[in-house]
Amino acid sequence: MLELTNLAAGYGKTRVVDDVSLTIHSGEVTALLGRNGVGKTTLLRTIFGLCQIHAGGISVDGKRLPVGKPEALARRGMTYMPDDRGVFPSMTVQENLQLARRRGYQPPVDIYSLFPLLTERANQPAGQLSGGQKQQVGIARAILAGEKMIAIDEFSQGLQPSLAHAALQALRAVAATGTAVVFVEQGPALPLEYADRVIAMLKGRIVLDEPTGALREQQDPLMDLLVVG
Repeated sequence: MLELTNLAAGYGKTRVVDDVSLTIHSGEVTALLGRNGVGKTTLLRTIFGLCQIHAGGISVDGKRLPVGKPEALARRGMTYMPDDRGVFPSMTVQENLQLARRRGYQPPVDIYSLFPLLTERANQPAGQLSGGQKQQVGIARAILAGEKMIAIDEFSQGLQPSLAHAALQALRAVAATGTAVVFVEQGPALPLEYADRVIAMLKGRIVLDEPTGALREQQDPLMDLLVVG
């Protein structure tokens, strides 16, 4: 579905992501892991047209994406929730959701049952919410917009554990209908429970790409990449 070929990208002349080749498959839940500063956020930002590409390219369904045009992915039903949650602070919770909703698309999960806050705080400006509450709004917005692909940076930040588990169960239900799901997480626990595949980065490159089942049996290679020694 989404293919990166020898991708190098970053900010200005600085390369943060270097020589990354990767395919993201429809209907697959992929976790992207790594220590702080290894390039996870830059990789997602590059996919969605928000960083400068130095080499290589990005294709969707075999067609090369134009450089620096985030709207090209949005039109295809691909959405990215950044680590700042991407909510509009002056708009109400309900207005944020209405703006995100993809016309003609009905997600397979009920975001209002998933996050009761969306009903309780529907008329409250999103800027008045706590960080964890904004995280719920951001994930709900991604579910409403991401018919083809959902990418979420810093997935569990601010979420109480029960909500993080519920949200990943919901995202698995979304993936079961063919949507690709990618989420960035700091630790291995949630990815090993919910992801189909785990990718780890180090110094701007992908150094591990394995099915989750294999990593559940032998976690040492993954832990070596995550633990700062």
